[in-house]
Amino acid sequence: MRLLFALLLAVGLVQAAPPTCGTQFQYSCSSATLGGTTVITPLASTGQTQIVGYNASNAVVFNQTLPIPPSGTAASDNPTQQAVLQADALVAAQSGLASTLPACGSVPCLAPNPGGAVVVTNSTTSSYVAQDTPVSVRVDQYSTTLSAILNGTATVFQQTYAVAFSDPTVQAAVSTADGILTADHATFSAPVQISTSTALQGSQVSWVLTGDTTSTNNVTATSVVTFGPAVIPVGENQTDVFLVLSGQEDINVNVDTQYYATRNDVTTSTYLTTSAYTISGTSSVSPTPAPASWMLLLTGLGVVGLLAWLRRIREVS
Repeated sequence: MRLLFALLLAVGLVQAAPPTCGTQFQYSCSSATLGGTTVITPLASTGQTQIVGYNASNAVVFNQTLPIPPSGTAASDNPTQQAVLQADALVAAQSGLASTLPACGSVPCLAPNPGGAVVVTNSTTSSYVAQDTPVSVRVDQYSTTLSAILNGTATVFQQTYAVAFSDPTVQAAVSTADGILTADHATFSAPVQISTSTALQGSQVSWVLTGDTTSTNNVTATSVVTFGPAVIPVGENQTDVFLVLSGQEDINVNVDTQYYATRNDVTTSTYLTTSAYTISGTSSVSPTPAPASWMLLLTGLGVVGLLAWLRRIREVS
């Protein structure tokens, strides 16, 4: 049972692993970096982006969630790109391969060590706080049914269209229905609206990043003392790697600047308006002829009258 459970767990982990990225800055996949991998995951439900760095043993060495929704490619999203490069530097620092990094000029890179018993290094980081502006967007959908009724009962035309009544498609259908009634020798009215209703179909929330370079004026400086041998991230946005020599003391001064991630918090609501229109037509009808029994009665009365008239003539003569 334990072996079966282990196999199932291993299969689950393999299936859950993200695919390999084609480029370094790409969402929802695993990008290889020195000593491990970096994964960028968009969190659509919260409008955030998570960046996780794993070493070769799949241990998490970097995990940062930014209140910045993905927009386009990750490379065009500057804070996300900075976080990825920072993750790459930390993965390299934790992998034991940091000494193989190139000299600084690209990132991540190996920062030079000036030597000495005590060395002071500097680094910067950026943090972000969301600043949301609610925005409401309405989307209208339509369902319009057009019918043509002859003499109050016979439906000679009926169609439903996913557009409003004023749309040219429906207006063309009105002409078609009129043509059918005309062919039936009917007189007809203009379309009459017999029902209409509007109902909310659903709402969806999305976030649109409008800025990420405005400082909150919240700047924090901290210093961390590290005794060698050790590997630490230094430099701008901690994208450089510094090797602290054995017996050496490093004092790293880090300055963190907090920025606003200004976002439009967009709520899109979709409404469906359902309407029905009817064209009523009446065909020309001939007068109903008199029943045969009445015709016979009238004929009989005429004959009786004629005989009475002839009798009067005879009496006079």
